[in-house]
Amino acid sequence: MSPPLEAAAGVARHLPAVQLLMAIGSRARGDARPESDWDFAYLARPDLDELSLRAGLVEALGSERLDLVDLSRAGGLIRYHAARDGVVLFEREPRLAERFRIEAAGFWCDMGSIIRQAYDATLARLDR
Repeated sequence: MSPPLEAAAGVARHLPAVQLLMAIGSRARGDARPESDWDFAYLARPDLDELSLRAGLVEALGSERLDLVDLSRAGGLIRYHAARDGVVLFEREPRLAERFRIEAAGFWCDMGSIIRQAYDATLARLDR
């Protein structure tokens, strides 16, 4: 794991409410450009202070260019991409990431075609 991602994992480790932290997006896929932002996804207990997580990540990375996604509130497509491409940086309990991936992929397999049709219909209306 790269030093910036190790630093991000350390932030999660020191916030007891964070249960899972993943790198997602171009940096997780390995196709980031130097100017790419940082994308992270997390699962947490309800008592998480998201601003503390964000501030810790900004400090650890030395960059304010980051996006943070709460996987418990994210849509099916984002959850699927996190499950497929995400790099696990920290999990508070063993196999939490695996359980998340199975649930997210299962949901997408069941609902993906319906969601895609709805996205396509929405985009078609916007094109008019």
